[in-house]
Amino acid sequence: MSRSGWTACLVVLSACGSAVPGGGPSLVRLASRGAAVGIGSSGDDLRTGWYPTEPALSPASVSAPDFGQLFSVSVDGQVWAQPLLANGALLVVTETNHVYALDPATGVALYQRALEPPWNPADVGCGDLVPTIGITGTPVIDDRDPQNVTAYFTTKTYATGTSGPAAIFMHAVDVPTLAERPGFPVQIQGTSDNQTNVSFDATHELQRPGLLMLGNTVYASFAGHCDVAPWKGWVVGVKSSGAITAMWAAEDQFNDGGGIWQSGGAPMSDGPGTFIVATGNGEVPPAPIPGNTPPNILGQAWVRLHVQGNGKLLATDFFMPYDAEALNVWDADFGSGGPMGLPDSFGTPAHPHLGVAAGKQGYVYLLDRDDLGGLGTGPGGGDRVVQRIGPYGGVWSRPAAWPGSGGWVYYPTASGGTTSEGSTGMLNVFAAGHDGQGMPTLSLVAMAPDAFGFGSSAPVVTSDGTTDGSALVWVVWMPDGSGAGAQLRAYDAVPESGTLNLRWSAPIGTGSKFNPPGIGDGRVYVGTRDAKVIGFGAPVNQPLAGTPLNLGTVQLGSSSSGTAVFTARRDTSVSALTSTNPDFALGTPSPPLPATLASGQTLSVPVTFTPSKAGIRAGALVAQTPDGPVSTSLSGIGQHPEPVLSVSPTTVSFGGTSVGQVLNGTVTLSNVGGGDLVINGILSPAAPFAATGLPGPGSTLSPGKSVTLSLSFSPTQVGNFVDNLHLDTTAGPADIPMSGTAALPGNLVVTPPGLDFGTVRVQQSQTLSFEVKNTGGTRVTVTKSKPPASNVGFTAPGNLNEGTTMDPGESKTLQVTFTPAVAGPASDKWTINADGQQGLLTVALSGVGATDPSGLGAKDGGCSSVPVGTLVWPLLAALPWIARRRRRHGD
Repeated sequence: MSRSGWTACLVVLSACGSAVPGGGPSLVRLASRGAAVGIGSSGDDLRTGWYPTEPALSPASVSAPDFGQLFSVSVDGQVWAQPLLANGALLVVTETNHVYALDPATGVALYQRALEPPWNPADVGCGDLVPTIGITGTPVIDDRDPQNVTAYFTTKTYATGTSGPAAIFMHAVDVPTLAERPGFPVQIQGTSDNQTNVSFDATHELQRPGLLMLGNTVYASFAGHCDVAPWKGWVVGVKSSGAITAMWAAEDQFNDGGGIWQSGGAPMSDGPGTFIVATGNGEVPPAPIPGNTPPNILGQAWVRLHVQGNGKLLATDFFMPYDAEALNVWDADFGSGGPMGLPDSFGTPAHPHLGVAAGKQGYVYLLDRDDLGGLGTGPGGGDRVVQRIGPYGGVWSRPAAWPGSGGWVYYPTASGGTTSEGSTGMLNVFAAGHDGQGMPTLSLVAMAPDAFGFGSSAPVVTSDGTTDGSALVWVVWMPDGSGAGAQLRAYDAVPESGTLNLRWSAPIGTGSKFNPPGIGDGRVYVGTRDAKVIGFGAPVNQPLAGTPLNLGTVQLGSSSSGTAVFTARRDTSVSALTSTNPDFALGTPSPPLPATLASGQTLSVPVTFTPSKAGIRAGALVAQTPDGPVSTSLSGIGQHPEPVLSVSPTTVSFGGTSVGQVLNGTVTLSNVGGGDLVINGILSPAAPFAATGLPGPGSTLSPGKSVTLSLSFSPTQVGNFVDNLHLDTTAGPADIPMSGTAALPGNLVVTPPGLDFGTVRVQQSQTLSFEVKNTGGTRVTVTKSKPPASNVGFTAPGNLNEGTTMDPGESKTLQVTFTPAVAGPASDKWTINADGQQGLLTVALSGVGATDPSGLGAKDGGCSSVPVGTLVWPLLAALPWIARRRRRHGD
C-alpha cells in the first residue's frame, strides 16, 4: 500500500459540506475575488462559511422564545451533503442516490426523484461510510437564469445492474422539478490530461468535496476508499453542455495518493479561471522547489489550478509543509482540512490575499494566496509562509471566518482536547492581528468551553454584515465518530475571557461526519445520518418584522440612543415591550401601548444604551402579540475612557512535545480603552522559549488597535520549562507566563503483531485480541486506524478511533472476531499509525473456515484419515508469516 493511501480512507469518513446561501427573492451572496458561480459549499468563493445577510439569526433572535425547530422530515438515505436553498426549494441529496426538493418552511417534499442504484463499499472492503454510497459531495447550483436554475452533483453506482465495476455520473437537474437537463447524466471516465498512462478508476474513487462551478464548467474532486489501490487525487471538469473538459491527476502513473477530500470542503476560488485544492498523503518531491514550478507529484499540498484556453487544468503554484515526507509516514493528511481564503480585510499591503490551512498534524498555516511558498524554500529549508502556529490538535474540517469586530477564524479539532480518552478536540478561536513588523497574524485566544468529538462539523457564521453583536458561529457538535447524540449549536462569535459563549443548542439525532448546517432566509438546516432533514428558525407566521439596532461604542458613564422599529406583516396588536438586558432602556413607544397596527404600519421604540461594563453588550427587544412574542436584537460596545491593556491569552502553555520539535503560539496585545497606549518595552523570555515580531519601545496602540507577538518553544533536552514575557506600558505592566515540557518521542507497539484464528467451523465465531501501547515518552495521536472490512469473515467489535490520543505507558486492547461464511483460508489486516516513531503498523489476521474442522469421518490412522483441507489450509495461511520470517532473518 502506498504511503499516500490515508487520504482516501478519510474521504469516505468525511461528510462535511459547508453552509449555504439563502434562496428565493432574498438571496444575497457575498462577493469575493473569485469568479465561481452559483450556490454551493461554504457560502462564498473563498469558502469562509460566512453568511453576512442573516439579521434574523442574530444572537438575541436565536435566544428568543419564538426560535426553534420548524420541522423534521424523513428521507430515503443518509444525508452526508449539505442542504442547499435555491429558487424557493431546499435541495437535499442522499447516499441512496435520492434527490429531494423540499419546502424550506415546512419540509414538505415538493419533488423527489430516485436515480441509479447506490454502490456497496463492501466491494472494496471499506467500512468508513456504510451501507451504501450514492451522493456524497455537496452539489453546486447555477442560479444565474431564474427560469433555468440547475443543480449539479455526482452519483456513485454500477456500470450495469447492481454489481461489478462501479460508475460515477454527474447529473444536472432543474430546481425545483429535478428534471434532468439535456446532455446529462455524464459518466466520469477517461485519462489524465497532465499525467502519462493514468486512467480514472471509478471503483476506487470517491467524490467527497463540494462541487465548484467556474463559468460554465463544474469541477468535481476525488480521492479513494480506505487506501484500496489503485486510486489518486483527481479533478474533473464537466461543461454545462455535458462535455468533459478537464481530467487532472495529482500523482503520476507510478504512485497512488494525493487524494482530494478536504473533509468535504469544496475547492476555493479567488479569481477568474483559478482555484485551490488541498491534497492528502502521496508522493512528494525532494526539497526545495519554488511554488511557481509545481512538480508532477503533489501529495500533502495546497495546489493552485489554472483553467487554460482549451479548458484543461494546469498547476501554477503550490505549498507543501517542509515535513511532508514525515506526514506521509504518520498518515497525517495535510489535506484533511479544506482550503479557505480570508477576506481582504485580514490582509496587509504586502500580503493582501491570505489563506488558512491546517491538517491532522494540528499546525495552522497563514499563507499568501498570491505566492503559496513551494516546498522547503524558507529559512533553513523550512516553510516560507506568512505564519505557522500550533500544533493545536488534528483538524478534520474546514475553518470559518468573520471579518467583524477585528477579524476572527474558527477551527474545530478532533484531537488534543481535554482528555486522552477517545477522540476529542476543541472549537478553537483565532483573532486576526499584526505583529510589530506589520506582518498579518492569527492568534489562538479562546475556545468553546467543552470538548468536541471526532466528526463534529465545520463551522458557519451568520451575521448582519460586520455589525458588532450580530454574529453567531453554528456547528453540528458530535460526541464521537458514531454521530449519536449530535447537537446543533450556536455560539457567540466574539469570545469573552477566553471562552465562546454557548447561546443555543438543540438535539438532532445522529449527525453525519463533518457535515455542517445549511443557512438561508433566516433558517438553519441540518441533514443527518439517520435520514432526517431538520429545519430551525422563527415561526414563519410572525405578525411583526423587526430591524436590529446597533447603538455603537459608548464610554462607560455615557449613553447613546436610537430607535428600534417593528413593521406589521398583517393586522395585529402589541400589548407589551420588554428589554432582556438592563443596559438597553426603553422609552415610550409610538403609537403608545396597547397598540393596534394595520398591515404595513410601524411601531417605533426609543432605546437608550448605557453600558454597565466594557465589551460587546447585546440584548433583545421583545414585543408581545396575540400570536406570541416577536423579538429583534439590540447591541452596543462599552469602552473605558482611559487606555486599557488586554492580553490574550493571559498565559501561554505550550504543553508537551518531544525533544527536537518546535511548538508555536501567539499572544495579542490590545488597547480596549479610549486613550492611546504606549509600549515602553518588552523583555523576551530565555531559551528554549523565544518571542518575535516585537514592537519597538515607544510604539503606540490607539483605541481598538492590537499587535500580535509570535512565540515558540524549542526544547533540546528533556525537562519542564517556565519563563515570562514581561511588558511595560502606559496602561501598566503585565507578565505573560510561559510553560512547556519535553520528553522522548512517542512510539506505538502492537502485541502480538498478528492474530491466527486457526480452523473455525463455518458460521461459528472465535474472538482474539491484541494490545496497542505507547512505549515512548510523549503523547501520540492516532492518525490512522482501519479495522478489517473485507467481508471474508473478520470483524472488529470495537474500534480505535482516528484522532485518539494515547499518553506514555497507556495501552488499549482491541478485539477481532472471525466468523467464516465459507470453507477455506481467509486473511485480512488492521492498519494503525500515529504521529510517533513507529511508522505504519499492520496486524495480520488469518484463519481457516471448515465444514468439518475436527476431521470426523476418518477410517484409519494414516494420512488418508485427515481431510486434505485440514492440512493444506493452515499451511496456506502460514505462508505470509513464513515469507516475512525469511526476509527478516535473511534466509
